[in-house]
Amino acid sequence: MTGIVTVAIPVLNGAEYLDEVLSAVRRQVIDAELELLVVDSGSDDGSLEIAQRHQARIHEIPKIEFTHGGTRNLIMELAQGDRVAFLTQDATPAGDRWLASLLEGFDAAPGVGVVFGPHETRPKASHVLKAEMERHFANWGGGAEIDVQSIDRSPQGLSAYRAEPWRFTFLSSVNCCLDREAWQSVPFREVPYAEDQLLGRDLLEAGYAKVFHPDARVLHSHHYRSFGFLRRYFDEYRGLREVLGYREPAGPLRTLRSIRTLYRSDKAWLRRHGIRGARLAWALAGSLRHHTIRLTGAILGSRAGRLPPGVRRILSLERRSTFEPLPVEESPLLRSDPLVDVRADWGWEFVRRAYPARDVLLDPHSGRTRGATTSAWIVPPWGIGSGGHAVIFRLIAELERRGHSCAIFVFDPFGWNARPGADLRQEIREHFTPVEAQVFVGLEDFDSADIAVATNWWTAYPTRDLPRCREKVYLVQDYEPSFYPASAEELWTEATYRMGYRCIAYTPWLADLLRDQYQLEVAELDCGTDLDTYPFSDEEREPGLIAVYARRETPRRAVELAFAGLATLLERRPGVRVVLFGSPFPQTVPFPCRNLGVVPPSELAALYRRASAGVVFSLTNLSLVTQEMMASGLPVVELDRQNVRSVLGTSGDLATLAEPTPDGIADALEAIFDDRARAMEMAGRARAFVEQRTWNRACDELEQAFADFLASPRANPERRSLALRT
Repeated sequence: MTGIVTVAIPVLNGAEYLDEVLSAVRRQVIDAELELLVVDSGSDDGSLEIAQRHQARIHEIPKIEFTHGGTRNLIMELAQGDRVAFLTQDATPAGDRWLASLLEGFDAAPGVGVVFGPHETRPKASHVLKAEMERHFANWGGGAEIDVQSIDRSPQGLSAYRAEPWRFTFLSSVNCCLDREAWQSVPFREVPYAEDQLLGRDLLEAGYAKVFHPDARVLHSHHYRSFGFLRRYFDEYRGLREVLGYREPAGPLRTLRSIRTLYRSDKAWLRRHGIRGARLAWALAGSLRHHTIRLTGAILGSRAGRLPPGVRRILSLERRSTFEPLPVEESPLLRSDPLVDVRADWGWEFVRRAYPARDVLLDPHSGRTRGATTSAWIVPPWGIGSGGHAVIFRLIAELERRGHSCAIFVFDPFGWNARPGADLRQEIREHFTPVEAQVFVGLEDFDSADIAVATNWWTAYPTRDLPRCREKVYLVQDYEPSFYPASAEELWTEATYRMGYRCIAYTPWLADLLRDQYQLEVAELDCGTDLDTYPFSDEEREPGLIAVYARRETPRRAVELAFAGLATLLERRPGVRVVLFGSPFPQTVPFPCRNLGVVPPSELAALYRRASAGVVFSLTNLSLVTQEMMASGLPVVELDRQNVRSVLGTSGDLATLAEPTPDGIADALEAIFDDRARAMEMAGRARAFVEQRTWNRACDELEQAFADFLASPRANPERRSLALRT
């Protein structure tokens, strides 16, 4: 570096150490001209003569004009250097590379506005102060490495900043070096105290970086008797309260825990330095005394506004009796609002970070048509009874029976799951189907896969960017944009169909929708039914008994419409009894009924064999409950809509299709009750239909789709993603 570097020291009666400090400054080895600037505020102890002997440029101000922030701004105006290193009159550079190290810190990162170094205690300082200094500066680079602090303005970065702002903003004007251009943009605040803490905060929030350099050491410590330390800490924390609004946490148990923690830290420090036996006990007695005094001073000082002026004067080393909070503008990044919860894990960060839009990331490969595959299934959290997850886990189990290797990764951006992967795997095996796949929470353990499978719209975002995958497949079990009103979720869901995935869709209706509306490459899959769990029964059924899939928390099941139709039916016809199932929540209904909640498949199968009619509605894709009812020989009422007709045909073929009105639903149920022979013939055809849709066949279709996709590699999908622009 060339040019001028200024070392600046504000002085008031600093003769005790000033000669030592200035001598150490003059010994600095740097590739620049050194200016030594002293601003004196009324010394009468020979400090001015000492400064003159060291050829310092001296500027004098009246004592009454001194403030920590204002005087340092004056120093910056007076200084000739583009970099200005600040010391206090009792902070001695510990070596001849102190200043060079501060200057070196500006090269540690772009946009560095200020560099600071550690403080070492003087040789006669107590072990308490030595341990305290080491602990404090170990917060940056472990105290031994260059450490850059800057604010990452992402939600994660802001959350880290708000959690521990002092780790970012700490700055000590006892030992730091300030860049002139940074100061011109962000000067010191005109405050009587904590000017360095505010400068550190202001620089970082303005976009500058701050650097800790471990080699820029100074010797600096204070020596007071016990009451002197209490008074010093009182002044320090009164100033922090006045300027920063800081209030030391207090309370009998909390304070005792703090003292105990510091005591234990001192004990560990002493043992590392070979202190044992009586010397250790004596030293620790000093630790207890010091930390009790320190916390007492901090608690009283940060609550000085509650104390009488006379008490404040007695407790103050400065003999100041006032308490004058300053109207310092609150940091916009640290501001709190009782109506605002600032969280990095706000839920939708995985969507925000997925933009700008891009296509699925794929590894290039030459193509393969046979052999076992490895597939990674990225799934959302589930509840017992989730039909979508039942399909996923059954497909995984079928693939494993054929020699393929699978792994399950639970993607949980909302923090709904608190259990480890082993517990989740056990739940799958107990409540869904036995799988061999390992279950991982999050994607941190993902390594590679032949095929990564996204299983709902949330998972499509992280799956898109997973590395080391030959193919990315989107298992689409329903048209998820329709799950939401006009909303951000609707837009984000639809965007997943423009990411370049190859899709596997359940039902012809959904496959056609994806092809026609989004021009996607789609393979079809017909989900199976567990015929052993849901055996066919043509025995006499209980007259008037209706089994109703009442998963009200899933709006596409149109449960309210079902209730309206059932109320109309009960109004017309005596002897009707309704049993609800599928939801763990209490139900509000306009007629007497039973609510089984979520029950095991075996109990559902028994209900299906007893009931005379089943009601399950699908506003989007067909529910698997429909197939399970049909497998059991239960005549089904569904809604007369294209999504249903694409699978079940016209009304009366495999199910009775009702107009989506209360009276239309009541008519459909009455038709089943009034013509039992016709209803049971329909149930027989439905069973035959379901028998063709086995899980073995579903796995054939899935396996073939995987093979076809892998046989036609596409290292970079040609169609570019339009997710952000549409």
